[in-house]
Amino acid sequence: MSDVFQFDHGGCIGVDVGGTFTDAVLTDGIGVWRAKSPTTPANIADGVLTAVALAAARAGTELDRVLPAVGRFGLGTTAVTNVLASRAGRRVGLITTKGFEELVPFARGRKVHDEDGWLTTPAEIVSRHRIIGVAERVDRDGEVVTPLDAEELVRAAEYLIEVQQADALAISFLWSFRNPAHEEHAVALINERFPAMAVVSGAALHPAVREYERTTFALLNAYVTGAFAGIEQLSGELADRGLAVPLLLVHSAGGSISVNEARRVPVGLAESGPAAGVAASAQLSRAEGIPDVITCDMGGTSFDVSVIAGGQPIRRTRGELMGVWTALSLVDVESIGAGGGSIGWADARGMLRVGPRSAGSVPGPACYGWGGIDPTVTDALLVLGYLAPEKFLGGDMMLDLDAAVRACGTLGAQLGMDAYETAWGIRQVAIAGMITAVRSRLAARGLDPREQMILSYGGCGGLFTPSIGEAIGSRGVLIPGLASVLSAFGAATTDVRRERIKAVLEPMPVDPMLLEKLGQELQAQVNADLEADGIEPSARSVEFEADLRFRRQVWEISIPLATQQLERVEFGSLVDSFKDEYAKRYGRGSIVLGAPVEFVNLRAVGTGRTVQASLEAGHTERVKEGTRATVASTRLVRVERNEGGEHPVDVYEGRDLLPGHTLEGPALIEGTDTTVWVPARATVTMTAHGTYALELAQ
Repeated sequence: MSDVFQFDHGGCIGVDVGGTFTDAVLTDGIGVWRAKSPTTPANIADGVLTAVALAAARAGTELDRVLPAVGRFGLGTTAVTNVLASRAGRRVGLITTKGFEELVPFARGRKVHDEDGWLTTPAEIVSRHRIIGVAERVDRDGEVVTPLDAEELVRAAEYLIEVQQADALAISFLWSFRNPAHEEHAVALINERFPAMAVVSGAALHPAVREYERTTFALLNAYVTGAFAGIEQLSGELADRGLAVPLLLVHSAGGSISVNEARRVPVGLAESGPAAGVAASAQLSRAEGIPDVITCDMGGTSFDVSVIAGGQPIRRTRGELMGVWTALSLVDVESIGAGGGSIGWADARGMLRVGPRSAGSVPGPACYGWGGIDPTVTDALLVLGYLAPEKFLGGDMMLDLDAAVRACGTLGAQLGMDAYETAWGIRQVAIAGMITAVRSRLAARGLDPREQMILSYGGCGGLFTPSIGEAIGSRGVLIPGLASVLSAFGAATTDVRRERIKAVLEPMPVDPMLLEKLGQELQAQVNADLEADGIEPSARSVEFEADLRFRRQVWEISIPLATQQLERVEFGSLVDSFKDEYAKRYGRGSIVLGAPVEFVNLRAVGTGRTVQASLEAGHTERVKEGTRATVASTRLVRVERNEGGEHPVDVYEGRDLLPGHTLEGPALIEGTDTTVWVPARATVTMTAHGTYALELAQ
């Protein structure tokens, strides 16, 4: 492995903008260099450029020399997620079919947890007084019943913009997915009257059944249009400094999209960071020969759980996004507020709670010395001895142990506990929430935890997932050497992914000629999308999926089609595949014999192969399989709650471990930017890809 960036080998850069740190990975195909920098919410470009410059410096070069040489720059960002979470988007106006103005307000019965842990109604994304119905109507067959009143439409737009001060508009009419002519006409009229106004059409973005999800999808895209400014600024700065390839952004579905596509559908960048991590996890699981894993990502603000089956992430096509039920193709991730920056607090009952509020990068945990005074999970880990003050981020940052003890002690005074008991409680409460999230995800997919491996990543993940694995009876835990920056690595590895969808709404078997016609239209659209993204024809591929359901049910299951020649689809085999997946999720006994199946949507998924970072980089040295690793030092770690629960634990230097090395717990492995806890009776083997494979005691 080279210690210096090799310009003649090309290279890739991946960046993940997290809630606390911005992570960067730089590789030339031989070596891998990574870096972390505090996230800069006011201007994400500052944190991104700082992190990448630090990675370049560690590669023995400079940022302005590296940028012209790399073949890929991928970015996972929280820009859109932050706008949705903080409800800091644009003032949106909605124009809909007259008589359906209450569609969105009626659905506000959903509840989410606020910062104090209480269930509350999510903040609205559109106010009722900014919703107007206009005369128009299309029936379920796409026939025009009532023509669009153009003058009324323009008056409605003028009222929303000039009186209600809306700075973005969403258009969503009933049955518009069958015939989008009225929505297209409405957008054209508003663009002519207000050329600078952001106008979003539901039928253009998601031409599928269910007006509520289609409407909220349009609203969310209009709402977050302002969040894109920071990304465009970063793209411009990178180009000015020599980046010769387009900036690629990680999409919520786990692929990459161009800046132009993200501008068209900005809400697709929600959950961008978690999707990048899952994409990298899928690549790693395939490389390790373990295609079925449950992933656990613990960063600074959240703990995210997802499932990989057959080497591919499980995805969903609709669900809740920041308190809003909507249509969005995304990696199926369950998140809870339990990250390294999650704050411990006492509720009204005097009970210890952790999260969902996070200290973030500003002011950060108390031990960072950046102004934070509340105890966080990171502070608790430091007090308990799991973290060494002088080795945080490989020694780049010194932690303040005294500040962490004071913060835990202040909270402890409210709970009747000392600082060490409080720190122990914070860790245990955080673990309990994570265990619940993992079990929930496994149960939702009908998976037996005893047959699953956990793939752990994120800066704090390695200190918690072994304990989670023990609690659920998992086979073991995989922790990549790049665990703390795996989402950034994922941003450097994902192919371009574009999707288009058309409604079918026909009982099975469907007319093959109808499927062929719809498939040809979708394939042409997806190929045009990939061409616009600069993907050469030889690097493109298109696959189809069918959304199927039993008649009168409201949920569909996406089933891949075995052929691109849709006139040759074997409907019997397709139905059998649907029933097998249905039985896996809900039980074979839930299927009624003879129940008719409906073909709801046809989806085309276009993939564009791009330059990618390789898992092979940086893992050329080996030792004989089973070689015992050398202990670097010992440290007192509190492994039990009771007084005297501190025990000496062996500490290993992660940089000294090579593929083939083994060790036994209890132990700590201190990597460059993460620490791994190895419980008692667990064993660790370093794999050929630099992964810590933990076998847990059963």
